[in-house]
Amino acid sequence: MILFAYNFHHQKTQNFIFYCQYYGFSIDAVFAAEWRDLGFPEPQLRTGLHTLGTIHPADLCRKFAIPYHVIDHNSNEAIELLSEMQPKIGLIAGARILCSEVIDQFSKGIINFHPGLIPEVRGLDCVQWAIFEGHRIGVTSHLIDGRVDAGYIIKKIELPEYPDDTILDLGERLNQGQLQMFFETIDSITNDYQDSFTFIEKGAKPPNSHFPTDLLAELAIRFAERFPDSDGFRLIK
Repeated sequence: MILFAYNFHHQKTQNFIFYCQYYGFSIDAVFAAEWRDLGFPEPQLRTGLHTLGTIHPADLCRKFAIPYHVIDHNSNEAIELLSEMQPKIGLIAGARILCSEVIDQFSKGIINFHPGLIPEVRGLDCVQWAIFEGHRIGVTSHLIDGRVDAGYIIKKIELPEYPDDTILDLGERLNQGQLQMFFETIDSITNDYQDSFTFIEKGAKPPNSHFPTDLLAELAIRFAERFPDSDGFRLIK
């Protein structure tokens, strides 16, 4: 299995490496991309925790003797390396949109864990859009294709909600939900259960972009209606 990751401290990358070790899923190599500015607008609402104590993925790979490549995921170098390795399964712990030339190198596919219920909640700012549009909070694992948050659905779970949930609670619970379904998702690929997966049709709802600032006031109202005991919706600016 090839793990796509980032070459910096990153909670999801750390969690996925540890979980692979715990469950005995062998990582043949980590492809770690450098940070770069994607030009996204400054967030008006924080949905994730500020983390401490993470271990750099390069240090983890040295500890567990996993080959570690600092490489652009969509580069010719990455494609050539994958062609030599002929991998079966890829796993996204941190990546931007992967090109079709990379996806096609994997005989069984590349697994992604998305913090939303596909196809209703695709794209960016999943917590905000799910609340605004009245969808359940949940996680989807899927085999990617060339579209954003599409391909074949492996597993979907709805997560519990509580009246005093804050926006940070929801964001962190989505991270935990991905770990909850980690073993079953990867096990289903390694044991060839693909016949049970659901294809996301091309006419499905398109992916969401960043949540617009002019809808934040209405989002706050809908959040308060859904979580009446919460005091956890506060704009950064």
